[in-house]
Amino acid sequence: MIKENKTSKYLLYAIGEIILVVIGILIALGINNWNENRKQNIEEFKILVSLKNEIINNQEQLTTIIKNHKFVFEKVNELSSLMHPNPKEIKLEKLDTLMFAMLYIPKFDPITTVLSSDKLEGIKDEKLKTQIASWKYIYDDYEYSIKITYDYGTDHIYSFITQNYQIKNIKGSKFKNDYSFFDVNARSILSNSAFENHVKMKSFNAENILKGVNKLYEIQKKAIEYLELKLGDTLLQEK
Repeated sequence: MIKENKTSKYLLYAIGEIILVVIGILIALGINNWNENRKQNIEEFKILVSLKNEIINNQEQLTTIIKNHKFVFEKVNELSSLMHPNPKEIKLEKLDTLMFAMLYIPKFDPITTVLSSDKLEGIKDEKLKTQIASWKYIYDDYEYSIKITYDYGTDHIYSFITQNYQIKNIKGSKFKNDYSFFDVNARSILSNSAFENHVKMKSFNAENILKGVNKLYEIQKKAIEYLELKLGDTLLQEK
């Protein structure tokens, strides 16, 4: 009985030691996991801050680009309305601006230091990842529309204008103030059926591009609002 009593006490003591060791290990693992999660959260916070600043900068640039795309769309449509076998009289200064719209192709070149980096893998928020994926898809479509417009302009519009108009006369933000001594026949240009097709194609492409940049603007706006809310909540949790 004495031996059994000592054995029981020893077993209880050994079990107690094992339990204490296990608890110690679990606490250590818990602390380690907490530290790792904290490091990951801090890193994610930094990525989100950089991402927000990047999108804000892109939004500022995009605001100007949208105005430029809208200008092109409106002026090209105005030019399209003037095309006729017997066109109305038009001031050459006005036609100079409309022809500039036919040549001008604004382009949104966003900053993608974070948007196209491996840092995005550190973001755990699925809603934000979906927004970014949507942005990339629409931006790729926008770039494709720009390429189509540029290629068509190079193959058709530029050659027509250089043969039938004076480049010196064109007025716009990308052209110096200059004027040609050679006459321009506005009537022959506005009554040219081939040129009408070029104007229509430019109008069609300009409309698609404008829709694309407006979609990008809305996505970026929502992303900024969401990031501000998320970062604000994170700071509150830290406190």
